[in-house]
Amino acid sequence: MKSTTVPILRYQDADKAIEWLCSTIGFEVFLNVPGKKVPGQSASGKATVEHARLILGDSMIMIATLGREGDFDGTFVSPLSLGGITQCASLFVEDPKVIYDRVVKSGVEIVEELAEFEFGGSTFCFKDIESHMWVITSHDPWKKLW
Repeated sequence: MKSTTVPILRYQDADKAIEWLCSTIGFEVFLNVPGKKVPGQSASGKATVEHARLILGDSMIMIATLGREGDFDGTFVSPLSLGGITQCASLFVEDPKVIYDRVVKSGVEIVEELAEFEFGGSTFCFKDIESHMWVITSHDPWKKLW
């Protein structure tokens, strides 16, 4: 059985988040479905994002603008409004330093500096422009430790 995990993230300004995630981390837009324009919803003045899929190598994340209705979508809250996080996205890449340099340049909060990881590879953690937590690592999570 083939299986993969695809994180689903909601942003107050998903349009701006998509631009940042692509230019800083290196994601590419695979799909972007615009939503309706909601006054005050998008700081960029553009329509909301109904659904977007971003890819990086074999990884994918799904993004939309906060405030969508429904039993599922209505439960999302921003880490900014919580003052903390409830989960973290981790990306395995060949060279975390490339992304680290772009993240530092972007000015977001680095939670843990780039360093050698105790189980191999190098790793760093940061909060993106809306405080979602990310781990970027070259540690292969499939490698057995013992």
